[in-house]
Amino acid sequence: MERYLLDTLYWLWLQKGDEHHVDSKKFKEVEEWQKRGSVYVSAISVWEISYLVAAGTIHLDRSVEHWVESGTEDGGFQLLPLSTRVLIESSRLPDNPHGDPGDRLLMATAREYDLTIITRDKKILTYATKGHVKARKL
Repeated sequence: MERYLLDTLYWLWLQKGDEHHVDSKKFKEVEEWQKRGSVYVSAISVWEISYLVAAGTIHLDRSVEHWVESGTEDGGFQLLPLSTRVLIESSRLPDNPHGDPGDRLLMATAREYDLTIITRDKKILTYATKGHVKARKL
């Protein structure tokens, strides 16, 4: 069974119900993944969303704490920690894929847990074509 790691923006769009970025068929597909317990978010995404809220770049309908809690409750997205191994491996990714530390941590997390990253990030998708990480545009 394939398992998935949402990139930060994809998680944000899904949780906000943003049909401008995610069509209704994709919402249903992700709901099926949730029912199977096969969709994850990384702790780095919590940091990135918190940072974007603090910078005023995005706005949530509740506090970041409550937003994260509601997204990771039973039946929601499973939250993966930033383990020591993931932190170290993010600096050792083959072919030096990306300068963004958040994206490097997502890729290292996906590699560590054998997950497919769901993203629209062109650099991650290009890196996946080299076979170093699994990624899919949804």
